[in-house]
Amino acid sequence: MQNFPVTISSAFVLLLLAVMMTGQGCASKRFAKQARKFEDAGLYEMAAENFLRSFNANRKNIDAATGLRRTGQRALDLKAAAVVQACFSGNDRETVYNYLGVLAYHQRIRNTGIDLSITEQARSCYEEARPRFLDRSFEEARLLLDEEDFTGAESLFSEIKRIDPDYRDLKGYMRISRSEPLYREGVEQLNNGFYRRAFSTFTTLINDHGAYKDAIELREDALSGGMLTIAVADFKNNSSHRNAHELIKTRISTEISNLNNPFLQIVDDRNMEVFIKEQERAALLGSGMQVGRLMAARALLTGSLLNLELGEGRVQRTERRAYLKEVVETEDKATGEKSSRTLYHKVTYHEFRRENYASGSFQFQLSSTETGAVLASGVIELKPADRIHYAVFEGNPENLVPGHWENMNSESPKDNIQDQRVAVRNLQNLISARNTIKTTAILQNELMDGIAREVRNAVSNYNPEQ
Repeated sequence: MQNFPVTISSAFVLLLLAVMMTGQGCASKRFAKQARKFEDAGLYEMAAENFLRSFNANRKNIDAATGLRRTGQRALDLKAAAVVQACFSGNDRETVYNYLGVLAYHQRIRNTGIDLSITEQARSCYEEARPRFLDRSFEEARLLLDEEDFTGAESLFSEIKRIDPDYRDLKGYMRISRSEPLYREGVEQLNNGFYRRAFSTFTTLINDHGAYKDAIELREDALSGGMLTIAVADFKNNSSHRNAHELIKTRISTEISNLNNPFLQIVDDRNMEVFIKEQERAALLGSGMQVGRLMAARALLTGSLLNLELGEGRVQRTERRAYLKEVVETEDKATGEKSSRTLYHKVTYHEFRRENYASGSFQFQLSSTETGAVLASGVIELKPADRIHYAVFEGNPENLVPGHWENMNSESPKDNIQDQRVAVRNLQNLISARNTIKTTAILQNELMDGIAREVRNAVSNYNPEQ
């Protein structure tokens, strides 16, 4: 008896395999029948295609295999005849590509285990036409390269590569046809002052084609020309928190330094006070001095902490009324029959709420040290907060049921028990909820991190070429 289920399962598998094999056999016969119709009509390639489907559906179908060999050879001979015809007409390109089609068809049939034969005449025509076609195409591509038609040249070189990847010094010329357009584009961008675009173009050129000409040096020139060196001034503090502005300055500097942006760099600000005094002096005298020459910075980031407020909320405690569910089982002594009833005992629990927050606003401005132009600016207002809401029950909370009652010791029409699944689950979630709140110190850190990120994004998004 124990082996009976296994026997049924095995029989089912065998039946399924038989059905599948029958289906495959029917498909094989159907394709073979269609193939014979095409063969009778002289459509040998279509016939071979259907014999191939028939053979793939059932590799044991001998008729399909012999039909594929017979019609496949006829189809291949017709393709080979096209090679010879193109050869006699002096069309080297057509000769080469027709023969490549012959090879592809020959290999496709060969993948089934059936090896067809290619006529020697077609092979001989290909061997004669191939070098002439490659030489002519190569010279034409070189002429296009001299005429600075890089797209046309690259297309011809790619065609040659598909036929003979090792043809003469093809790789070198292909590198020129692909690299030169990028190189010239980068040079033009560099000359026009589009340093960031030039840097991107030269980077693509170097990554794809290596150190072409002086692309590496030109990329460095583009990086140098487009570099925005930033000095971060001492921020002002209009809040009552003594060192908050210094903490924000440190975090902003760190955020900008950690950016994956090669065109942004924080510079040493030890001489910042001297720089600002000289800048103010130049403005008062009305001199035309270029203040950007006083230091390595091309831009100055200034900021002011307008306000900072930390709020630590008081705990709000609220008594709630509920029921403690109890299932009592009893047994009839006379009949021994067991029964159960549910009791609901009136209880209380407590809900707690609390909120802490940090609120602040910060004003910043990024300006050019050479022209005084404002490059980026803004006012950031953030208020990260944390709220907790949880419940505490001094007894076993597993059987606690939400509801309302008027009097602990007496029944009232207003009493109600909410022993529904959703209501009970919501209460249980409240009991298991988080009861530890973030401190104002943590929220202050989040506020400063948020300010630093927004300033970083504003500086990073500045692009003089857009």
